[in-house]
Amino acid sequence: MKSYSLIFMIFLLGILSKNRLIYISAGVLLGFSILNLMPDSPSSQKVILDIGVIMLVIGVMIPFSQASISVVELYKNLFTFNGLTAFFIGAFSSIMARDGVELMKSNPEVMIGLLLGTIIGTAFFGGIPVGPLVAAGLAAFVIKLVEKAI
Repeated sequence: MKSYSLIFMIFLLGILSKNRLIYISAGVLLGFSILNLMPDSPSSQKVILDIGVIMLVIGVMIPFSQASISVVELYKNLFTFNGLTAFFIGAFSSIMARDGVELMKSNPEVMIGLLLGTIIGTAFFGGIPVGPLVAAGLAAFVIKLVEKAI
C-alpha cells in the first residue's frame, strides 16, 4: 500500500471518528504526499515533530500568558488533593505520550488500531476522542507490561 493510501485511510477514519485533529493532520499530510512535498530525511521529520510539540505547549500555556491565573491562585490550587493529583497524572501522562510517540515511530501500523478503537469508543460507548499521543502512550504502557510479563 502506498503511503498516500494509508494516509487517506487515516483521513477517513478521522472523519468517521469525528476527530478533527486527525482528519486535518492526515489531510495536510495527504496533500503533501500527493504534491511530493514530504520530507525524506529523519532530521527534517524531527523538525516537523518538534514544531508540533512547540505549538501544543504554546496552546497549553496560553492561560499563563493572559494572566488569567495569578501566582497566588496557582499555589492555592496546586497544593490541594485535586491539584497534586492532576500534577502527578500530568507528569505521568507526558511520559506515556513520549512512549506513544516512540511506539508510533517504530510501529506505524498501531495508528489504525488506535483510530478504530477511537471510532468504536466514540460511536458505541459515548467516549470522547482523545489525542493519539495519549492513546498510543497507554498502548505502549500496556505493551511494555505484557512484554515484561512474558
